[in-house]
Amino acid sequence: MNPPKILITNDDGIYSPGIHALWEAMCEVGDPIAVAPKTEQSAKGHAITITKPLRVKAITRDNGFIGWSVNGTPSDCTKLAIKSLLNEKPDLIISGINQGANLGSNIMYSGTISAAAEGTILGIPSIAISLASYNTDDYKLSKSVAIEIATHVLNYDLPNGTLLNVNVPYCDQKDIKGWRVTRQGNQYFSDQYEEKKDPRKQKYYWIYGEIIDEDESLDYDGKAISEKYVSITPIHFRLTNESYINKLNRQLFEK
Repeated sequence: MNPPKILITNDDGIYSPGIHALWEAMCEVGDPIAVAPKTEQSAKGHAITITKPLRVKAITRDNGFIGWSVNGTPSDCTKLAIKSLLNEKPDLIISGINQGANLGSNIMYSGTISAAAEGTILGIPSIAISLASYNTDDYKLSKSVAIEIATHVLNYDLPNGTLLNVNVPYCDQKDIKGWRVTRQGNQYFSDQYEEKKDPRKQKYYWIYGEIIDEDESLDYDGKAISEKYVSITPIHFRLTNESYINKLNRQLFEK
């Protein structure tokens, strides 16, 4: 039996330590190939490139890492890989390992999530995995989680249109309290823009802020991570507010 074909991608760029760690992990699960942005594309959401050509370059790194860099977004990478670069449809797509958690409302901005979401649109089981730290190259725990969750999805599949958003706390493996299947929480980025001037006295603005998370239940992703649980959230992007449809119909048409 041939090993499963695994497409790996990310939003931190093909030269990031996280995607290399993910490559090493997926070599223990199947046959990985990387297609990822040439440079960092964090917070690009589900953008795709339509106003310029996409250019692709073959990439090799340590430990047999092979793949392509793309001068586009994370969603471009998934779409281009499936539509043009790969000889056959992969059995699994996994996006990461992202530096920094993807939790709560912030998943709407995430290129990591969107690269996986594009996989679900194309009918391929997909996972996004993130490490809740910006200050580490220690992916040992995240790699073991990636191996376990990828093996689970290959064995059990996922519902159509659903991906798994996996977040790993930044701590030693011995300090992990367990795994939790969670709901998308209410964490958000409370932001504002600082006005500055460049050397030519022209104004520019730089976003800054802080993460706000007031969820108190371990049923929610951010709380689980803060309590040192691996958080696994099944998410989809069917955005219709089903509970409001009947009320809106009555308001508009039953006058």
